Amino acid sequence: MTESAFMGIYRSVDCGELGKITVRTDGESDVKAGDQIGLSFHTNKLHFFDSKGLSAAYS
Repeated sequence: MTESAFMGIYRSVDCGELGKITVRTDGESDVKAGDQIGLSFHTNKLHFFDSKGLSAAYS
């Protein structure tokens, strides 16, 4: 799934056994559905949500 937003593009990424996560990429990303990618994270910008979509924790 891809969703455009003011600050970038939100994408659903399938991480295999870890499950799916939502990531925000810049608007210039040319990643397409089915592409395999590497991920890195700014740990001071991580947000976690529970199964109901409520904020669970911040890094």
